Amino acid sequence: MYKNFIQLLSRNKKWFLLLFVVFNIISLIGLFRITINTDFALFMPKNSQALTEYEEMIKRFGSSQQLLFLIKSDQDKDVDSLEVFFLVQQALSEIEGVKLVNGPIPPVIPSGLTVEKIQNVDESNGKRIIEYISKMGSLKSFYQKEDGYYGLFTILPDEEYVDAVAQKAVSIIDKTGMAYYKSGEYYLQSSIFDYILRILLLIPPFALFFLLFIFTWKLGDIKSTFLSLLPAGIGALWTMGFLGWLSLDLSVITVLTPVFTIVMGSADGLHFMSHFKDELNSGKDKKTSLALTLEKVGWPMILTTLTTAAGFLSLLIIQSEPMRQLAFAASIGISLAGIATWIFLPLICLIFGTFKQKHKRPKEPDDPITKLLKKSMGKGSVILTLFLFAAFIPGLFLIKTDLNMINLYKPSTEIRKNMEKIETVSEGAIPIFIEYSTPDDPLNPDIAQVVLALEEQLKTSDAVSKSLSTYEIISTMNQVIFGAHYSGYPQNMARISLMVAMMQSNQPEQFNSMLIRDEGIGRMVVFPNNLSNKTLTFIEETLETHSSERITFKALGMPFIMKEMNDRIIPDQMSSILLAVGLVFILMFITLKNIKLALIGIMPIGVTLITLFGFMGYTGIELSIVTCTMASITIGVGIDYSIHLTSLFKYYYDRKVKNAADLAFDYVQKPVMANALGLALGLSSLLFSPLQFHTYLSMLMWVTMIISSFVSLTFLPTLLKKSFRDQDDSRNI
Repeated sequence: MYKNFIQLLSRNKKWFLLLFVVFNIISLIGLFRITINTDFALFMPKNSQALTEYEEMIKRFGSSQQLLFLIKSDQDKDVDSLEVFFLVQQALSEIEGVKLVNGPIPPVIPSGLTVEKIQNVDESNGKRIIEYISKMGSLKSFYQKEDGYYGLFTILPDEEYVDAVAQKAVSIIDKTGMAYYKSGEYYLQSSIFDYILRILLLIPPFALFFLLFIFTWKLGDIKSTFLSLLPAGIGALWTMGFLGWLSLDLSVITVLTPVFTIVMGSADGLHFMSHFKDELNSGKDKKTSLALTLEKVGWPMILTTLTTAAGFLSLLIIQSEPMRQLAFAASIGISLAGIATWIFLPLICLIFGTFKQKHKRPKEPDDPITKLLKKSMGKGSVILTLFLFAAFIPGLFLIKTDLNMINLYKPSTEIRKNMEKIETVSEGAIPIFIEYSTPDDPLNPDIAQVVLALEEQLKTSDAVSKSLSTYEIISTMNQVIFGAHYSGYPQNMARISLMVAMMQSNQPEQFNSMLIRDEGIGRMVVFPNNLSNKTLTFIEETLETHSSERITFKALGMPFIMKEMNDRIIPDQMSSILLAVGLVFILMFITLKNIKLALIGIMPIGVTLITLFGFMGYTGIELSIVTCTMASITIGVGIDYSIHLTSLFKYYYDRKVKNAADLAFDYVQKPVMANALGLALGLSSLLFSPLQFHTYLSMLMWVTMIISSFVSLTFLPTLLKKSFRDQDDSRNI
C-alpha cells in the first residue's frame, strides 16, 4: 500500500505540486482578510447572566464607558497646578461627544446658600477652591503627593463617540507636555490590539527559530530540519488563510492558533524525517525509504494528528465563543499540518530532496539522556511515577481561578504600570457598579442611610478603596454649605430637594447617570482594591446582607462578568478533560485493536495531568480560560509519545521480534526527546508576549513535555514488558 502511494506521488508529482502552490496562494490572500477583535466580551461566558444584567444597566443609565487620565502637574504650587488643570479640564469638556468630565476642579463651589460657578482659577479664588476640595473626601480628584500634584480626569463619552473622544483627549493632553497615565476599558482594549499584532508578528518566528535549533541538533543538517518544519509552517499558513476567508476574528485567545500549529504540528515532520534518514542510512533508495517510513510511522502520525486535534476539540465544552474558535482553528491547523506531512512532505522529498547516505554507520554510544532513561526503567520508573502522584495531588486543592482585567497584563507593560500608578495616587483604577432599586423614593433619608452604611462597610474593609454615590455627594454638599454641625445626609426632604436642584442645575449629566428617581433605581461607582475573586465575592456577599424588601443591591461590571467565567472554568475543565481522554482512548483502541494496550497507552496522560494541575496549584498559576488549554495540549500532545512507542512495540511484537519494547524505545527515544524539547522551547517564544497568561503557558509546557516524555519513555516500556512478557509470541496483540 505504501509503495503504491509513493508511486502515485512520483507519477503525478507535477499535479500535486501545482495543487500545493494553489493552496498557498489562496491562503496568502486569506491572510489579508483577517480582522482583530479586542473586545473584553471575549472573556464572557455564553448565556452570561452577569452580562445580561450589565447590558440592562447600560440601557437604563447610558454607557458606562469611562476614560481615565491621571496627569502630573508641571507646577510646584497647588494653585498653579489647579490653573493648568482647569485649562485641561475645559479643553476636554469641549470635545465633541463628551457628556461629562469629572476633574480636579469642581464645576461649582458653595457660596452661602447658593453656589458659585468656577469660571477661572487664579490667586483670587484658588485658596477657596483648595479648601473646598479638602472637604470632599473620597470625591476629590486633586492629590498632593511627595513628588508633586496630580489631577484625575474621568471622561464620560457618548457611546458613538468613544473612539474619537479617546483619540482627541490623548492629543490634548500630549500637547501640555505633562506626564500622564491613562486607563479605562477603552485603553485596555486598544492596547490588546497592539499586543495581538506584536504576538502575531514576533512569536511564530521565534517559535520557528527555537524549533530549528533543536531539530537541527537531532537531524544533523539544515535541509532535513527545514523539511521537517515545512508541514507545520504550511499548516499554519493554510489555517490562518482559512480563518480569513471565513471572516473569523483574531482575538487575544485565537492569536495562539499559528503558534500551536507550528509548535505541535512539527512533531510528525520530525518523526517522519528522522525515520526517513534512518532508512536512507541503512542503504535503501529514496522511494523505498519513504515507503518504509510510512509503513512504520504512517499510522502513528495519523493517530497523533487525530488525538492532538481531539485534545483541542474537547475545548468546545468551555462556555466561551473565542475558546471554541481556538478549538476549531487549532484542530484544523493540526489536521492540515498532518495532511501536509503525509502528502506534501514525501512529495517534496521526491522532487527536491538529495540526501547524503551513510551506509555502514557504526552504532553510536548512548548519550547521557539515553543512559538516564534506560537506567530509570523498571522499578525506578514505578517509584518515580508513584512519587509524582503523591507529591502533586495536594496541589490540586490549591488551584485558583482568578483571571481579571489587571493580571491579564505583565507587570512590565505600560498599561499595567498606568493602572498601578492611578491606583496608587487616586486609590482606584478599574471601577465596578452597584445598582440598587427600591419601591420608595430613593432620596428618602432611610434609604440613603442604608446605602451610606453599605459604602462605609465596603470602604472600611480591605475590599474597596473609595466609592461615589448620589448620597455621598449630597452629604458632602450639606456639610460644606451648612457647616460641620450638619454633616451627613440631610434628614428633611426640603434640604434634600435644595441639594438635588443644585446638582441638576450644575451637573445634570452626572446626576442622571447615577439616579433615576421616578423608577426608584440608582447606582454607585465603587473602586475595589483589587479584582481578585475573593474581593469580588466579598462585595457580592456584603450586598446580600444589606438587601431587604425596601432596597436590593446588585454588583455589575466587566470584572463580575470575568468572575462568572472564572466560576465556570473548573466544571467546564473537568468535562473537557473527560471528553478528551475518552476520544483519545477510542482512537487508540480503534488503531491498536487491543483494549489492554490502549489502556496502558493512556496511563502517561494521567500522571502528566496530575503533575500539571498540582504544579499550577503550588505555583499559584490561575486556571483560566487560557491556561485551561494546557490540559488539552497535555492530552493531545502528550499521548503522541505513547502512540509512537506503543505502535512500534506492536509492530515488532506482531513480527515476533524479541525485546520489542526495547527496540521501540531505541527507535523513538531521540525523536521524542527532541520533539518534547522543541515543543517546550517553541512555546517559550510566548515569554516575549506582553500578556501574563502566555508566560504561564510557556512554564506549563515545560512541565508537560518533561513529564510526559519521561514517563512515556520509562514507565510505559516498563508496563509493556510486564504486561506482555508472558504472551505467546505466535499470538498477535
